[in-house]
Amino acid sequence: HMCQYDGQEFIANDLTCDPTQSIHLLGGPNMAGKSTYLRQNALIIILAQAGFYVPADHAEIGIVSRLFSRVGAGDDLAQGRSTFMVEMTETASIINQCDENSFIILDEIGRGTATYDGLSIAWSVVEYLQKIENLRVLFASHYHELHLLSQKYANIASFHMPIKQWQDKIIFLHHVVSGIPEKSYGIHVARLAGLPRTMTDRAEEILYHLENNNSSNTINNIASLQDIIGDLPLFQYEKNSSISCSISSDIITLLDNLDADDMTPKSALDFLYQLQSLYNQSKK
Repeated sequence: HMCQYDGQEFIANDLTCDPTQSIHLLGGPNMAGKSTYLRQNALIIILAQAGFYVPADHAEIGIVSRLFSRVGAGDDLAQGRSTFMVEMTETASIINQCDENSFIILDEIGRGTATYDGLSIAWSVVEYLQKIENLRVLFASHYHELHLLSQKYANIASFHMPIKQWQDKIIFLHHVVSGIPEKSYGIHVARLAGLPRTMTDRAEEILYHLENNNSSNTINNIASLQDIIGDLPLFQYEKNSSISCSISSDIITLLDNLDADDMTPKSALDFLYQLQSLYNQSKK
């Protein structure tokens, strides 16, 4: 059902777990709704098991002997356990206790360590779980490589939460669709969070070089990264950064002399023209 929360509609999504797609790999950017989708299905199962009504037009759940969740971890430094150690301990507990009647939600397994280590762990977890017949699993991850498993194993299906790009912005649809995600939008999300534009532009340059200099050999990878560091327009970036700082300084000066309470629509428009003029001067 649709419901209103903080002025926004909650988008309803279906879930079908059967022998042909008992394990769902879910991709998509941060803020797309992956974690919400995992949690809502787990909560519906708990409500149904308790005998309550569930927020769905139709629900056929079947037997769920145990429900397991691994959707976030803090550290336990007092006991000598890092965030990643807590994550692995919880994952191990699930692996050692689940059976064919279990329902499992896993969110970003392996993200607390190095990229290749994390991907390897996530990959092996999915491969292990798919061997348990009829086990139902929702597995959210940023690792695009995991979706190759849906082409190898009949009971693994790929889903993602798409977004739309409009001008320089992204719009989250919060809707689950079948298929492999096309790309990640982490840098877009970083920009939305308020990181400086020069920083996110730099990140896009680095990402482009990393994606176009990928190598399966670790030694070649290191050499390639060293080449990338040398090839990237670092001095040009620093020059652009200084320009941005200069623009910001001029804008701050302008804002210091601004009395917003006394502005008329005409003076507000003139103020925008001043900002535009400062920007154009900085490019000369």
